[in-house]
Amino acid sequence: MRIKIILFISALSFLFCACGEKGFTIKGDIIDLDEGIINLLDVYGHTMASTEVVDGKFSFEGKVDVPCLAYINNALGVVYPIDIPILLENTVINVTGDARIGFITITGTKANEDMVEFKIRKDALSPSDQEGYLSLIKEMFERDSDNLLGALLISNLYNLVDDKELINYCERLSPEFHDNPMVMHYRNVCQARIDTEPGKKFRDLEMKGADSVSVKLSEVVESHEATVLLFWASWARESSMIIPELVDGCLKYKDKGLTMYTISLDSDMDKVERVTGEYRLFGYCFSEGTEKGDRAASLYGFEGLPRAVLIGKDGTVIARGRTFSDIKEALDSYFDRSHQ
Repeated sequence: MRIKIILFISALSFLFCACGEKGFTIKGDIIDLDEGIINLLDVYGHTMASTEVVDGKFSFEGKVDVPCLAYINNALGVVYPIDIPILLENTVINVTGDARIGFITITGTKANEDMVEFKIRKDALSPSDQEGYLSLIKEMFERDSDNLLGALLISNLYNLVDDKELINYCERLSPEFHDNPMVMHYRNVCQARIDTEPGKKFRDLEMKGADSVSVKLSEVVESHEATVLLFWASWARESSMIIPELVDGCLKYKDKGLTMYTISLDSDMDKVERVTGEYRLFGYCFSEGTEKGDRAASLYGFEGLPRAVLIGKDGTVIARGRTFSDIKEALDSYFDRSHQ
């Protein structure tokens, strides 16, 4: 049996307020835990410390500048492998349990104790009980908005509540959490989606083509009847299924003044050129690598690919979506009006 407490949280480093002068001590006492070396890992899997397990007991000592997420993990090939998330704070933290039945509890801090409770109560829910799951997350957030667990729960709330509500939860965290990279990421994504929803003005960007000439999206929008801004990548699983249909649909409006401003997040330029031809992308096609493409997509709050935005000549966002069917009705309506 594998002992693992999972919060379904993003594997990122979480930075918070400054701690006291003392360091942390983790005291472990797990029945039937395999003898040998056990490790304290950061969220990237790097070893922060290692110690020996003797009669199920082990301990770690150290100091963190800020509270953070870590994992207690032993070697592969043992009878009871463990991978236990723990919220590190500079205090004494107790990790106890029974390896034979896969039960672990963590005490010493409110964040850790509530994390364990969250795990137990979540596991008691039916997998189909999304309403109960959301209610549980919200309850735990209300209890822990002043500590590390509350901040981590933002990632659980993401995509379960609407963008405005998610931003509200981010703002309700204690002020020292507002600049946390993970919290800022989710808040910025949601705000970008709100700012570029249909009816709002588009966000301008600038990309450089194969001829090294930079072209602003605003220049394209102003000179065409309508523009489809498309973010894609050859490695995105659904691109080969979605983009050809999207392009075929858009080609029907090309003679009416529709163009495309496409941005690939690929780094392999040879592959981009080949796939661009296969997809029959037209208009303005750009690929400056994953990093710059990702920054451009973040202006619209996109995290999945492919994604498209239909923009009118006046710069108004008309529709956002993933497939041609998501923008077809808006295209028909827009060109019907513009050609009356």
